[in-house]
Amino acid sequence: MTPGARLAAAGEILSEIIVRKAAADRTISAWGKAHRFAGSKDRAAIGERVFAVLRRYNECAFAMGSDAPRALVLGSLKILDGLDAERIDALCTDGSHALGGLSASEREYMNSAPVPDQSWITLNYPEWLHEALVSAFGDGLSREMGALCQRAPLDLRVNTLKAQREDVVSELQALGLHPALCKQAAAGIRLSAGSDVKVTQLPCYLEGRVDVQDESSQIAVHLAAAREGDVVVDLAAGGGGKALALAAAMQNMGQIIACDVSHERLQRMMPRIERAGATIIDIAGDPYSDSVKLRVGDGADLVFIDAPCSGSGTWRRNPESKWTLDAERLGAYRAAQAQLLERAAALTGPRGRIVYAVCSVLPAEGPVQVESFCSRFASWSAGMALTLTPARSDTDGFFVAELKQGEA
Repeated sequence: MTPGARLAAAGEILSEIIVRKAAADRTISAWGKAHRFAGSKDRAAIGERVFAVLRRYNECAFAMGSDAPRALVLGSLKILDGLDAERIDALCTDGSHALGGLSASEREYMNSAPVPDQSWITLNYPEWLHEALVSAFGDGLSREMGALCQRAPLDLRVNTLKAQREDVVSELQALGLHPALCKQAAAGIRLSAGSDVKVTQLPCYLEGRVDVQDESSQIAVHLAAAREGDVVVDLAAGGGGKALALAAAMQNMGQIIACDVSHERLQRMMPRIERAGATIIDIAGDPYSDSVKLRVGDGADLVFIDAPCSGSGTWRRNPESKWTLDAERLGAYRAAQAQLLERAAALTGPRGRIVYAVCSVLPAEGPVQVESFCSRFASWSAGMALTLTPARSDTDGFFVAELKQGEA
């Protein structure tokens, strides 16, 4: 593919992401499968352009006075590549499958003044979230949002049911990789943001010695302090990463009841459970079903809630979620979080605990949600709470809190 055709493909993919509110990585992958003529270098270049635009969406849009996909791609050539109108026009007319030449108005924007110096524009976040992000970060807004615009490293969790961290490090080094130890997670290994290794094809992944999990999630599981023999409910298990980490923390002794409103997500856990050898995980289905209540008997020792949320803490990995989030969707997430906390209270034993976690930096989904729960359920009080951020802790953004009964 010519450089111009790659730019046109990036615009096509951006249109799909924006219109359908689709995940960027899956959309890029689907485009590649549907366009087999595109080689690996073409696909890599197109994907890199798409993610670069999504990370600096506002700057690209304001550079061209439009957030249409074509304008975003053109804006990226100006903002990210530093090209002038003549060089951009040459790229856009590079072959029959390119974007097409610049219009008079596009040339005018190319030669216009710089992007306005407003924080939500230059730091690339939605204007409607400005107050929430200022509340979250205060004077650190620029530093934190700058970090959330960067590429994230790739973190692995060593499955201690099958391996030790030092052995996996040696195994990865023997493959020519450069793993580093995560600083806060005892089983964590980090590969740099520029590493293009296909982890899911490595023997250590295929044989269950490692799983992909950001260090923030590993820290949250550690803080949950699940013990051997506990009855644990993973109330929103999703793909199962937290359940697997909990099983390792419990030395595969006890019971983990994995629930999720999506049957499809739960079914995707099965190969991961088998790979990891986590035999204590019991897939129970809908968290609001009677079968879950029957399974916990007199109540769970721990209910872990990795609640659905805005995903604002993962904007480094999923920058499209900045632009597909709106107030209505955020409200729906908050309602689901409150409902899960209420269900957790009903499933917890007299001495049991709730650990609530969200991969969000928005106070409304973290401390405010916990405060609201405690105000509605007076017998519950918040204990330990931790907020992680990319700039401060070098992890995804994350909030985790422990809730106990009778300790107000």
